[in-house]
Amino acid sequence: MAFIGIQVPKECGRLLSNIKVPGKKESASEYHITLLFFENNYPIDKVCETLKSAFEALSDIKPFSVKTDTVSSFPVKNGDPYPVIALIKSDELHELNEKLKKQFDKDSIEYSKVHKTYRPHITLAYSEKKMEEFKIDAVKFVVQEVVMWCGDTADNRLFVTFPLQGPERKKKAEFLAQEAEMFWRLAEGGGMVLGRTEERRKSERN
Repeated sequence: MAFIGIQVPKECGRLLSNIKVPGKKESASEYHITLLFFENNYPIDKVCETLKSAFEALSDIKPFSVKTDTVSSFPVKNGDPYPVIALIKSDELHELNEKLKKQFDKDSIEYSKVHKTYRPHITLAYSEKKMEEFKIDAVKFVVQEVVMWCGDTADNRLFVTFPLQGPERKKKAEFLAQEAEMFWRLAEGGGMVLGRTEERRKSERN
């Protein structure tokens, strides 16, 4: 398995994992938004070529916001379980997907083209029954890095992180606003770990 995507921050993952959905839930630690997917058993020489091409595409991308306020499911074939998903809204995310495709096409990097329309999402669970779409309180976060994952198991996984570039002051302000919103949302839900959040906020002030 190999793909390029965005890892969901732990605070947002905790909020999403509390949503009541049918089926077998995915671990919040595995929550991500896929940008592009590659073939199984992706060879290391292709990984290296893909990393170079991805770096070119991402070199001038600034941090941007994404949000979800809808839970839905994808249609399936052959009796497979229905993926229960949080739909992601972000014009910048669609632009990034197109930019990666354009760069990969230019560099002759092959990627999956099974799905013609890009529908960014976070998979929350897999259900045997189709579910009706419903709204949730919006969950938002600032994307500050893109990651390439390779491998199927923890011992054999490779993670390469591409930090997004942008004015440091703006990124810090957006990060603090994001932290403040998550603080109150989690506090209302009774799941806040106060000590850890306070420690992170102190580190940001320093």
